[in-house]
Amino acid sequence: MKLLVPVDGSAAAQHAVTHALWLAYGRPEATIVLLNIQNRETLGLSETHAETEDERRIAATRSAKTLRNAVRGCEEAGVRFETRMEFGLICETIIRTANEVRADQIVMGTRGLGRLGSLVVGSVATGVVHQARVPVTLVKKSRRPRGEKLTTHAEAPVGARG
Repeated sequence: MKLLVPVDGSAAAQHAVTHALWLAYGRPEATIVLLNIQNRETLGLSETHAETEDERRIAATRSAKTLRNAVRGCEEAGVRFETRMEFGLICETIIRTANEVRADQIVMGTRGLGRLGSLVVGSVATGVVHQARVPVTLVKKSRRPRGEKLTTHAEAPVGARG
């Protein structure tokens, strides 16, 4: 089983990572592909000039930072994973990457688009659902009581550890 999880640094994306870890738990063949996408909008750049080496370096640095918690969660859960850092339009890049890695499923958050605030909320999730060739699981941001800690990594389901 291969799960593609787009990660933008938001709480909603972290919930999706946690859900994917639960799906992969106890399945040694499972792999989670953590995907971060940067583009001119996420980097706060003008659309008028060509991509430069500096922009690629900035995008790679931001992607690595954004993926840090998701990577840590996979390591702590003992789940196989790989990371992908891409530059492009969000929805299209998710679909393209799912096809390239031969994902069996896409798991993504429904809100909290990070620096993509100018997008209509939910437009990325809606686009992925409509265009994906594989099942898409949308993970809603939970409504936790104030003060309750959000776990950034998956713990074994009750009774799963012997």
